[in-house]
Amino acid sequence: MSHEKATQDRSDKVWQTSALVATYLEGVRAAIPLAQEQIDLLLRVIAAARNESGLSFLDLGCGDGVLANAVLDRFGSAHGVLADFSEPMLEAARRRLARHAGRAHYIHTDYALPAWVDSARPFAPFDAVISGFSIHHQPDERKREVYGEIYRLLAPGGVFVNIEHVSSPTRWLATIHDELFVDHLHAVHPNEARAEVETNYYNRPDKAANILAPVELQCQWLREIGFTDVDCYLKIFELAVFGGRKSASAR
Repeated sequence: MSHEKATQDRSDKVWQTSALVATYLEGVRAAIPLAQEQIDLLLRVIAAARNESGLSFLDLGCGDGVLANAVLDRFGSAHGVLADFSEPMLEAARRRLARHAGRAHYIHTDYALPAWVDSARPFAPFDAVISGFSIHHQPDERKREVYGEIYRLLAPGGVFVNIEHVSSPTRWLATIHDELFVDHLHAVHPNEARAEVETNYYNRPDKAANILAPVELQCQWLREIGFTDVDCYLKIFELAVFGGRKSASAR
């Protein structure tokens, strides 16, 4: 199947609707366990590798810009490129980052297609590429290709940090993950019965867009591509923060 046909048929087209985006941002995203700790780790890794003369970064699948906003807040000289294929998400990002006007550039592009690189390349090389709960929507073969494209957009010494939804090793562990997430969702929506929250969680429209892969396998892909210092920095069931660094001697 061609990349174009795959894009037309894939189920993540739900992200093109404003209603679904609002439901996700106000509900599911707000309930992610250890969300702040995940962002803190992302910032710590970037800080360890940053270019002292400034920081250029790409937020791939930026959503509403929550990660980019954290980077711009933390690093006063940073400039970011935010890329997403969902116009409602990009609009939400523009609103969130309004106070950072002039430090963020927005790209409407679909990284399911290799041609997305052409829209990012004029801003490269990047000191950091970040992504949050986005790449798991791609088939595994495309995930690996995207990681290679990210590697080639990084400056020597640059880092890639991915906050991601990964697969559980067993069904039993997946059940524990789901129970944890429902508990967090219920805490965010205390006026709803837990049974109702659970039903909504299992029947949410974005679930069909998930194509999950083990974090160990994805770290292996990064090493094979050429990333060094590859590690999973944090994992809580199906939520993982992982990434790697492009060697300072790499081209």
